[in-house]
Amino acid sequence: MSQTVLLITDIFGQCTGLNRLLTDLRQSGVTLHLVDPYQGKPQQFADEQQAYAAYSAECGHNAYAAIAAQALQSHSQPIELAIGFSAGATALWRALAATDSSRLKQAVLYYPGQIHQHLTLQPQVPTQVIFGHSEPHFAVDDICRQLQQQGVTAISTPYAHGFINPASKAFNEAAYLQYLARLNAIVTAG
Repeated sequence: MSQTVLLITDIFGQCTGLNRLLTDLRQSGVTLHLVDPYQGKPQQFADEQQAYAAYSAECGHNAYAAIAAQALQSHSQPIELAIGFSAGATALWRALAATDSSRLKQAVLYYPGQIHQHLTLQPQVPTQVIFGHSEPHFAVDDICRQLQQQGVTAISTPYAHGFINPASKAFNEAAYLQYLARLNAIVTAG
């Protein structure tokens, strides 16, 4: 039986940069359910500033957290893994603490840049948080320590925020391949 993966996008939503990750994850035989801030409408942004302006106008952080929570609640089948990126990772963090996550086995959050505003929340499933080397609003090492004290696996990497997204100026091919392999290992270990 195919493992179910819930993927919550960053502010770019469903864009060409995401297509590679979707294709690569599907090659491991998973069933992907995609959540994005634009109700499934494909997006094409010139840069991160344009994407953030659209995200802020069309969705925003609170609405995205509600969308992520609804996505978790609406699944009647077990979810092997929920993955969130950037704004989607923060939305997932909030949803993991606010909803019944009993059908979800685990979560991996990549560079949740707004997590520092929600450190009192506690996810209800095993959760890994993977940061780049820095964030503009907080010291990554300090946040990692705080999350680890709460029982959350939290690490920093030598890469920049956005390192998995080909649409980001911080994209890093080697990091993409490394973390894709880790995601595939999680899913295939089932």
